[in-house]
Amino acid sequence: MDDLSSRYLDAFNAIEKWLRTQVTSQERMDFPQLVDTLSDSNYSVRRHNGVLKDLNRFRNYVVHQYRRVKPLAVPTPEAVEQINAIRNELLSPPLLVSLAAKPVEQCGPTDPLGVSVKKMHDGVFSQLPIYDGQKCLGLLTAETIARWLANHLGDGMGLVEEKPILEVMTHQEDHDNHTFLARTATVADGLAAFDDFLCRGKRLEAILITQNGRSSDALLGIVTIHDIPKLNQAIHR
Repeated sequence: MDDLSSRYLDAFNAIEKWLRTQVTSQERMDFPQLVDTLSDSNYSVRRHNGVLKDLNRFRNYVVHQYRRVKPLAVPTPEAVEQINAIRNELLSPPLLVSLAAKPVEQCGPTDPLGVSVKKMHDGVFSQLPIYDGQKCLGLLTAETIARWLANHLGDGMGLVEEKPILEVMTHQEDHDNHTFLARTATVADGLAAFDDFLCRGKRLEAILITQNGRSSDALLGIVTIHDIPKLNQAIHR
């Protein structure tokens, strides 16, 4: 068998073997059924659903129609590159924490607003976790600060930078604007989280990464909505 066909089939077999390890059902499934079943729970399988089925059809043609002297079909270098990229994404996915900003800046509820604004300005970011000890109280965003300022600038309230952050956070449009994922979460898991919030009609501002995905764990990194292009690039290589 020629080198391209051999490399193509090696990658395909690795994908099929991995898919079968991910399915808990005892029912024997063919390749398209495996793809459809895992599409419900795996972001990468879901986004490659159609391509995987196309690659399977071509795999069947290569295997069953191959002729030693003159093969009827040989994968192109591009096809081999594509199937290997999908195999790498499924079997060796990049971890979300590898693309996260770290260490993570944070503030306390009684810190002056000016402290958070300075951290946002100096770090060039617009989302800031607020912690009271080990308890996460929420995610302060630049939009929340702007909304609070719009409501209070005309009240003659004095220096706004001295106001406590907790007071500003009462003007959050939606407190459900962040989520926690574990250190083992992949880039695909992160993209799935952003998609899940969007499907619920919400905006996920940031993913906070901790050791086990618990809010009480120490923060290891943060990925914001502005990082989505970077996440997509990481799994489209």
